[in-house]
Amino acid sequence: MPPRVAVIDGASFVLPYDHGLVSGLARRGWRVTLFASRTRYNGEFLDALRGQPGVELRVFDVSGTVAPRWRGVANYLRLWAEVWRRRGEFDAVNLQFGILWPLELAMALLLGRRFVLTLHNAVPHGLQAARHRPTAWLLGCAGRAGRVIFPSRATQDDAVRRYGPQPHATVLPHGLLPVAPGDDPRPYGPPPAPEALVFWGNVLPYKGVELLLELARSPAWAARGLALEVHGAFAPGLRPLRDELRAAGVRVVDGFLDAAALRVLFRRPVIFVMPYRRASQSGALYTLLHEGCRFLCSDTGDLGDMMRRHGLQGLLMHERSPDALLQALDRLQAEPSRWTAAFAAAQQTAGWEAALSSAETAYGLRKSPP
Repeated sequence: MPPRVAVIDGASFVLPYDHGLVSGLARRGWRVTLFASRTRYNGEFLDALRGQPGVELRVFDVSGTVAPRWRGVANYLRLWAEVWRRRGEFDAVNLQFGILWPLELAMALLLGRRFVLTLHNAVPHGLQAARHRPTAWLLGCAGRAGRVIFPSRATQDDAVRRYGPQPHATVLPHGLLPVAPGDDPRPYGPPPAPEALVFWGNVLPYKGVELLLELARSPAWAARGLALEVHGAFAPGLRPLRDELRAAGVRVVDGFLDAAALRVLFRRPVIFVMPYRRASQSGALYTLLHEGCRFLCSDTGDLGDMMRRHGLQGLLMHERSPDALLQALDRLQAEPSRWTAAFAAAQQTAGWEAALSSAETAYGLRKSPP
């Protein structure tokens, strides 16, 4: 019998990741049931899974983008009730993101060895405490059965620092994320002369976009003759930053970019920057890599680890400052052929097939090697 797995992302927080994971497992011959929500954004990744061989889709209105809170909670209870009724059909029940921890903790205890926790972040973004109690409890439940998955080595290391050793955990690396389902990776070619430095993604406090404001005000940057741009929806509390960026001459596109707009952006001769203050792993990084884009980033979390693993550490900012960013940009432009080859090699080795090579061990379907 092929492995049978339920993947649960109740509010559809990481649909592009879900699509890559579920599709990749199905290509390995697994039977996968994805429990997710309709959502205002990224719905094409759900649609692409419908009818795919080996994939069953169970969709509930849980996301706050399509349902009020009371109805979302009620539907989440319905989702887990179905998982429980069908538990005998699954070798593993894989929770991607927790949204109602008392329920998820109860299900983890009841499911026992079937329960698998994928920990995307050691603590929720913005939490100042060293430990997040619900995460610690879920880790305890999953860890006893050896069923913890980390999408990056950096997240595993962070969890160990905060919660102690996770001896039976497995890293299943994050894979490439296309702009739209079915898009092939876009090969890296000779770099054209850049016309702008661009941040792309939802603008949240931990992403450090205020560094672009410092850069816009720097005389050293003005001498470069490059434009600065920010593309992505600003969190409500960061709208004053949006206004300051515009006043400093930065082009700001405040809103969600659909696939067509992203393709236009990614095909422009620009360099991307990820000035994150803190990061576990970044979906934006794996989309930029899929799309053949060049980028600079902060030396934090999986960003730093991924760049080092692929010989791209020279494009890391060793501190979050305009000077450090300019130095990384200089290194990128000084050796274009070297960095093109390194990016291309990273793209070739970051597919889902390689990422899921140890999936049987991660889901407890095969013992770990001694």
